[in-house]
Amino acid sequence: MKAQSEYVGFIFALIIVVALLIPLMFYLLDISSPSSKPINYQTVANQQVNGGTVIVYYNTSANPKYNQVIVYKSDPYFELTGVYYIYQGNIVNITKQIQAVNSQGRTVGSLPKAVIYNFTVPAEAFNYPLILQVSAYNSTTFVLLPPNETAIAS
Repeated sequence: MKAQSEYVGFIFALIIVVALLIPLMFYLLDISSPSSKPINYQTVANQQVNGGTVIVYYNTSANPKYNQVIVYKSDPYFELTGVYYIYQGNIVNITKQIQAVNSQGRTVGSLPKAVIYNFTVPAEAFNYPLILQVSAYNSTTFVLLPPNETAIAS
C-alpha cells in the first residue's frame, strides 16, 4: 500500500511539473521579447509635441513684424528642419526665411536648428496656419500650428 501511495504522489508531482512549471518556464523566458522589438520613434515624437517635453506656440500679433514661433520647455533632441504655411489651400515653403532667435533677441542662424530657440515668421505668413517639420529620434513629425495656438502633432 505504501508503494502505491508513493506512486500516486510521484504521478501527482509529475503532473504539476508538466502542467504548471514547464509552461510557466516558457512564459517567463518569453517576457523580455517585447523589449527586444524596435521602438516606434514616430509615435514617441508625436506624443512629445503638445503636452510632452516640447510645447510650441505660434504667436501672431497685430504687427506682422513680431510674429514668432515660441518654444516652451525645449528639448535638444528635436530639430526644426522645415516650415510651411497654408495659403488658399496650398502649402507654401518658407523654410529659408525662418531665423532662430536666442533669449537676448539676437538672430543666431537659419534652419535646421534645434528646438531650443524661438523662430521668426515672415510677414507673408502672418495669421495663416503653419506646418512645422520637426526631426526627432531619426524620424520626422509634422506639427500643425494654428495662429495663437499650441502645437498639434499630426
